[in-house]
Amino acid sequence: MIVIAGRCGSTWLGRMLQDTHLVGAPNEWFNTQGLQALYERRAAHGFTDYVEKVALLHPVFGFQINPERLFYLEELIDVDKSFSDFSVIDLHRRDFVAQAFSFARARKSGKWHNVIGPRLDVSDEEVWQMIHYIVRYEQRIEKWYSKRGICPLRLAYEDIISDTDAVIIRILSNLSRRGEIPEYSSPPQRQKRNGDGGTDSAFLSFLQRNSDRIEAIHANRQKIDTSKFLSGNQ
Repeated sequence: MIVIAGRCGSTWLGRMLQDTHLVGAPNEWFNTQGLQALYERRAAHGFTDYVEKVALLHPVFGFQINPERLFYLEELIDVDKSFSDFSVIDLHRRDFVAQAFSFARARKSGKWHNVIGPRLDVSDEEVWQMIHYIVRYEQRIEKWYSKRGICPLRLAYEDIISDTDAVIIRILSNLSRRGEIPEYSSPPQRQKRNGDGGTDSAFLSFLQRNSDRIEAIHANRQKIDTSKFLSGNQ
């Protein structure tokens, strides 16, 4: 189970893991917005039948899920029982401001991957909404881990960029039942990062204008109430 926060390289990582042919295809199998279409694709009669059919497709069944959908999934099934022996990986992004900009632009444009060209303009309010969303769910998932005594393997988007092979080997080691890592070679990178449009002046301006607030979040990311930075709550 890879717990994700959006715009943290999860699709990129998932495709590289799939291309190792060692750990199945950890996709967003429980994307609530597209679940009905996924049912139809697998000719599934309901949720249980769907899960069983998807799990049979791969030698190791894994999935990505964001906290919001994970909490919703708890209303459908006994998550603790269903995934009791799963390894849990927490994938986040240290630079939450860059993540929020990426999230705000993707939601506004509807373009989520391999974006090339000029960057879309987004307002401060849209960026702060995304920062609030990201930090709030980080805080909620930490409480979820703590309640269940889960110590996830913690990975960061920045680590994938700096040393992809090291990240994948950490995952393979974490998933190993015998402490043995299978023979591994770097997979092809089918999923490319979004194109670099040069200096992001809007991002730099936001950092400068909001440096005090951003530092406050860095200093207390696990407990700070980011809603006070939203329009109308100041």
